[in-house]
Formats: sequence, structure tokens, C-alpha cells
Amino acid sequence: MALAADVQAALARSHFASLPAELIAQLSGSSVRVDVPAGTDLIAPGGTPRLLLVVGGIGKTYLIAPNGRQATVRYARAGDIVAATAAYDPSPGPAGFRTLTPVAVLMFNMDVVRALATTDVRVANVLSAEMAARLRAYFAELAGTTFGSLRERVVRHLLDVASEQQRGPALIARLSQQELADAVGSVREVVARVLGKLREDGLLRTGDGSIELVDVARLAQEAAPGVTKVTRAGDIGR
Repeated sequence: MALAADVQAALARSHFASLPAELIAQLSGSSVRVDVPAGTDLIAPGGTPRLLLVVGGIGKTYLIAPNGRQATVRYARAGDIVAATAAYDPSPGPAGFRTLTPVAVLMFNMDVVRALATTDVRVANVLSAEMAARLRAYFAELAGTTFGSLRERVVRHLLDVASEQQRGPALIARLSQQELADAVGSVREVVARVLGKLREDGLLRTGDGSIELVDVARLAQEAAPGVTKVTRAGDIGR
């Protein structure tokens, strides 16, 4: 069966693009394209590992603390591979993957993926390149969280809080400016100015005790500064 145009486009943007067409057909032949609403946990922390390709929309890979707080480690968009380690490690992992907007994904057959990863060096190389790219991106995320500007920290915290509280398609962070200021290590007056600029830029709307995230794609980009997308295995190290 021929793949849909959006699936082909996502594959072409991913590390899988370096594989020959017949090998991509083997990998994707028993895969399933799934459309899911915003706020869906496609991979739950501690749940069954699975390999996903984001076809459209935005999701996040996250960790969850014992007290329920979440920390985002990556935002994923069309062409991004999620949970490449599942090809080598079938045990449940600590990270989850949740959709922030309506998302389409290609869910791979793990038996097929694991068989090819152990018998075809080209598939193994692609998955290794993906994991290397993710490691670089995680370092960049850590740097952004630790050393990022106040605006970046505010955006990241709003995305985390809104996704924790999400009950439908809208992303709304229900917290006061003082709570936000305390969370990002600043004072309310300075955070209010940051929110005002984000509002002027058309990224959010503020209300009484709530902040609606209007442009999730741009906010997710601001929350991950300095992360260069690597689209092919051969691009690693360039």
C-alpha cells in the first residue's frame, strides 16, 4: 500500500531519508498511521516502548517527578523520530510522549524494527545517528533550561504547566503572575513585562489567573533555542 503524501514528506525529513526506498518500505510496511487529539499520551512514562515518526503537529517528550511535576526534554514536530532507543531496549523507559496539538504519527511495528536493526547495518546506523542527534539536542535543552533568558524560561514553564493541565485542544496555563515569577526565579513586575511582550508578539493571551498559549509552534521553538535540526544521518557533525 502506498504511503500517504504527508507520511512520505515526514520520512523525507527524518533520518530514514538516507535509506533506500525498498528498506523504507520494509520498515513502514506494517506501520500504522494514527491521528490523535491534543493532550494524548502516546507513550506513558514507564509504559510500553514504541518507535514513532511525527507526521504532523507538535508533541513533547517529558519526565515526571514523584510529586507529579513534569519537565520537558524535547519538542517534536513533523519529521522527528520519537523513542529510537526502543529499537534496542524493550524495557519500559522513564520518559513519556504527549501531544500538545492534534498530532499524526506513524507507529512502527517493533518486531520489524528490532529485526532490521540487528540484521541490517544501514538501519542500525540510522537509529544510531538519531540517538546521537537526540543526545546533542538534550544537551542543548539542558543548557537552555539552565542558562536560558528569562523569556525562554517563562515560555518553557508556561508550556509545561499548560500541558500538565490540558483537558482539550486549548493550552491554558492556570497560574498567577506571582506563581510564574516564583517558578522562573524572577519578580512579578519583570515577568509581567515579558508576558506583555509575548502578548504583543501574538504568542499568548492573558486573563484573570490564566494564560492561553495561542501559537504553540512558535512558543515551542522559543523554548528550545540553539537546537539545530539534523535531517539526515550524514549531517551529523557538520
